[in-house]
Amino acid sequence: MKSIYGKLILGFLVSILFSFSIAGYFSLRKNSDELGRLAVEELESSSEHIADLLQIIEDGDLPKILSGYADTSEASFYIESNGQRTDYGTISGRQLSSEDYKKLNDHLGTVITLRDSSMRKYAKSFQINGQKYIIFVQKDIGKKEMVFVDSAMIAVFCMLVAGSITFLIIADIIVKPISRLNKATNELSKGNYRVRVNYTGNDEIARLNRSFNQMAQQLAKQEETRQQFISDVSHEFQTPLTAIQGFATILKNEELPLVQRQKYADIILFHSKRLSTLSKNMLQLTILDGEDVKLETSEFSLIEQLSRVIETQDNLALSKNIEIEFQLPKNDIRIEADESRLEQVWINLVNNAIKYTNENGVVTISVKKSSKEVEVTIEDTGVGMSKEAISHIFERFYRQDKSRSIEGNGLGLSIVKRIIDLHRGTIDVKSREDGGSKFIIRLPQERTFHITERLMKKDKDNSL
Repeated sequence: MKSIYGKLILGFLVSILFSFSIAGYFSLRKNSDELGRLAVEELESSSEHIADLLQIIEDGDLPKILSGYADTSEASFYIESNGQRTDYGTISGRQLSSEDYKKLNDHLGTVITLRDSSMRKYAKSFQINGQKYIIFVQKDIGKKEMVFVDSAMIAVFCMLVAGSITFLIIADIIVKPISRLNKATNELSKGNYRVRVNYTGNDEIARLNRSFNQMAQQLAKQEETRQQFISDVSHEFQTPLTAIQGFATILKNEELPLVQRQKYADIILFHSKRLSTLSKNMLQLTILDGEDVKLETSEFSLIEQLSRVIETQDNLALSKNIEIEFQLPKNDIRIEADESRLEQVWINLVNNAIKYTNENGVVTISVKKSSKEVEVTIEDTGVGMSKEAISHIFERFYRQDKSRSIEGNGLGLSIVKRIIDLHRGTIDVKSREDGGSKFIIRLPQERTFHITERLMKKDKDNSL
C-alpha cells in the first residue's frame, strides 16, 4: 500500500477493530454476568413465590394458577415432591444431577444454581405444610443479551461511519500539505530553486514547510554563489592567460630585441605565478571548507610567530618605505593552535596592510592577552574601505579595487576568515575611506590554560 491515504485508513480501521474487539469482549462479558446475576435474583424470588402459592392455594386450583404464572413470568419450572414431578412450561437443557438431589433432600433451604448457555437455573428445597418440596426454576436471558449486542453493534456502526468521515477529513488536512511539499521537492530536484510551499500554522507540518523554504532559499543562494564563483574564476584565470598567450605570441618574433624579450618573459613569469597562487588558494579554500578538516594544534609562542612573519614582509614594506611597528607585550604569550595555518593568517593580513598602504605609511601590530582570549590587532594608514566593502571583504573574489591595479585575487581574506572560524575565534574590521583599516583577531584561550596547568603540574612532579 503506497499511498499515505491508504496507510492512514488501514491503520484507522485496524485500530478501531482492535479497540472495539477488546472493549466489546469485556462489555459483553460484564453485561452477561450482570444479566445472569439479575436472573438468579429473579429466579430466587420466583421460587419463593411458588412456595407461597403451594402453601396458600388449594390443590384443585393450584395447577391452573401455576401454569398462568409460568406463562406470565417467562420462566419455566417444575415442582418435585415424594418422587413426583410436575412441569410448568418447557424444561430443557442440563438439569439437576443425583448429587444435587441428595444435597437438596438432605438439607432444607439448600440452593443450587446452574448455567447452561443462555439459560440460568435455580433450585431450592422447601418444607411446606410438613412436606418436602424441590422447586426448580429456569429462565432464558438470551433475548436480553441479544438486545445489548444489537445496540452495541448499532453504536459501533454509527461510530465507525462517523469516525471514518472525520478521519478522512483529518487525513486530507494532513496529506494535502505533504503532497504539495512532495511536488515542491520534485521541482527543487529539477533545479527550480524559487519554488516555495505556503502553509500557515505552528504544527510539525508547518515547521517542516518552513524548513523546506529555508533549504530552498539556501540552495538558491548557493546556486547564485556557484554561478558567481564560476564567473569570478573564469575572469581571474582569463586575464593572466590572455596576457601569457599574447606575450608568448610576441616572443615568437625572432627579430625582437633582447631587452624586450626579457621584459615580455618577465611578464609571462609574473602571470604564471599569479595563476599558481590562485590555484593554490582555491585548493586551500576547498580543503578548509571540508567537513572533516582537522587542525594540527601545538603549543608555540605567538610573539615569535608574529616576529617571523614581519621579517618575511620586510622587503615588501621597504620597497614602499613603510614602517612596520610591532608593539611587543611585556611577557611572552604562548597559545595552542595550528601553527602553520595561523601563520598564514598573519602573512595575509600583514601583506594586505602593506599593499593597501601608500608610501611612507605605517603598519602597526599589537598583541593583548586577557583571562579568556588573546587579541591581535593589525592596523594600517592605507586607503581604507567603505561600509559596503567591509560587509563583503570576506566573500570569495571580492576586491574593493575593481581595476585590479593592486596585485591579488580576492581569496586571501576568505582563507583568513575560515581559519579563524576553525579556531573558534572572531575577526572584526574597522575602517573608513582614506583613513586606514584595523583588523582585530580574537582567539579563545581555554585550551591554553589546560596546557599551562599540565606543564605546571609536570614541573612540580619532576621537582618532587
